[in-house]
Amino acid sequence: MISEQDEQSAGMPLERRRNSRLRSMFEDAFVIIEPFLDPARGWTGQSLEHLAHRLIAQSFPQLDVEEVHALVVAVHRAYIARNPETSGHLPRPDELHLVKL
Repeated sequence: MISEQDEQSAGMPLERRRNSRLRSMFEDAFVIIEPFLDPARGWTGQSLEHLAHRLIAQSFPQLDVEEVHALVVAVHRAYIARNPETSGHLPRPDELHLVKL
């Protein structure tokens, strides 16, 4: 495994993601949550991102509340990065609150 110092000295971008278990679930979580972030599928122009925590908790019952939140925030952030022209209606990822399920 390459250390952070080796990555930086080799000119490689610093790898921020450390939880390999959540990382392995990311793409599946993205597919589950994406329709609820899409403004074309919202309810009277409102996104349905508040449902994301519940969907992820149901889809990945082995995750605790903090892990569900971390995965939702990561997907939310990726959706904004991948869809900048259609994500202006969404709150910023740092504005998402931990949801007690």
